[in-house]
Amino acid sequence: MTVLARPSLGTALAVQVRVLVSLMLREMRMHAKHSRLSYLLEMLEPMLQLSMMMAVFSAIGRQADFGTSMLLFLGTGMIPYFTFMHISSKAMTALRGGGLTKGVPLVKPLDLLLARAFLETLQLAVVAILLFSFIHLVMGVPEAAPIQPLKVVSAFLVIAATAIGVGIVNGVIGSFFRLWAVVYGVFGRSLLFLSAVFYVPDYMPAQIRDWLVWNPVLHGVEWFRTGFYLTYPTMCLDKTYLLSWALGSIFFGLVLERALRTRRMTAK
Repeated sequence: MTVLARPSLGTALAVQVRVLVSLMLREMRMHAKHSRLSYLLEMLEPMLQLSMMMAVFSAIGRQADFGTSMLLFLGTGMIPYFTFMHISSKAMTALRGGGLTKGVPLVKPLDLLLARAFLETLQLAVVAILLFSFIHLVMGVPEAAPIQPLKVVSAFLVIAATAIGVGIVNGVIGSFFRLWAVVYGVFGRSLLFLSAVFYVPDYMPAQIRDWLVWNPVLHGVEWFRTGFYLTYPTMCLDKTYLLSWALGSIFFGLVLERALRTRRMTAK
């Protein structure tokens, strides 16, 4: 009797990488095929939202809570917030649409989720680079060049990982409750006001801070800003808490998806 040898870890990883790259390229082609304009607008959404917020704050005479540039202060809050919301939303819809992978060799619903999440992460990284380059070179704000790039990159990646974990959990829930995407969308809009996008948490009253610090996105924003501002107040920042959210949500999401996979696919 012939016994088939199990593929080595290196071979399995190589196959997984090829699958993810193929899915990412397919996602890009599908977006470009349907509407290049809508795809471009989706990528530029953080900048459009930032422009609207700048217009509102300029109209009411609002100054930055920290630093000399309101545009930079808002940008360092909007990028982490949008990274979390966009990736978690894309991951959720990818898992809910996992039935599209039926009959496709080697491709599982989680592969589609990871491909969309990685693609969204790359796109948002490009948007962030363009935004801060514009603020630095065109608007003449020297602080827009990160003084500690490693902190900026670390915060961005941990926020993205947290978003993937939350997206997996939401995708499983959304497979059983179709309105969950709407509920999460409403929650996401309210999260904008709870994530320190346009204020410094340390400057808030203690009673408010005690509630705000439960929000992991707030810690992502705080961590991200420390890469731009050398003396940014960090009393509220807890990197371990955000890392725990990233690892915990991914682990819980994977366990939940595996435990309910059969029921989830049947419910589609």
